[in-house]
Amino acid sequence: MMPSRRLVLAAGLAALALSACQSTPPRPATRPADFSSFGPIVLNAGSVDVVEGVRAAGGNNVEQRSPVTPAEAVRRWASERLQAAGGPGRVRVIIRDASIIEVPLPKTGGVQGYFTNQQAQRYDGRLDVEITGEIPGEAFFRGRTQATETYSITVPENISLADREATFLQITNRLIQGLNARLDAGIRKDLAPMVRR
Repeated sequence: MMPSRRLVLAAGLAALALSACQSTPPRPATRPADFSSFGPIVLNAGSVDVVEGVRAAGGNNVEQRSPVTPAEAVRRWASERLQAAGGPGRVRVIIRDASIIEVPLPKTGGVQGYFTNQQAQRYDGRLDVEITGEIPGEAFFRGRTQATETYSITVPENISLADREATFLQITNRLIQGLNARLDAGIRKDLAPMVRR
């Protein structure tokens, strides 16, 4: 006896529902980026100041939901990588942008959309940092270097709170790691008279 088309359709939908409900494996633990292995950049300066000139947050800004915000990551980076060795010089780290923006994604409707775990949001991270240095007096020098880093990732609609927070931290880590390489090279090139080692 042949099963009815209605019964076959119901069985197929049930199979789809079961596959859609299966939980994804837990995301591996993410830790804040650590720069101790790079060693400090020693500068001819009496101070290294971090200044936040971050643009005003809008309705889609979610960086404050990260366990470590991008701005906090820049401050940590500056404290671990930039070492003032003394003297009349001054170095400023200016955070121009340190944001994570949530962008809703369009979803597929109908039966297919109902039984599909769709990508629901995209998160666009951006860090824009400028470093200025100045030595007054006879050995007068003034220079600047700047770097921008971006990183985007999408997440599914059934993502857990813990996995979403881990995603924010992943974005922050990717941003600051990329910025570390760019600023390291920029400081040694554009602020060379201030670099001892």
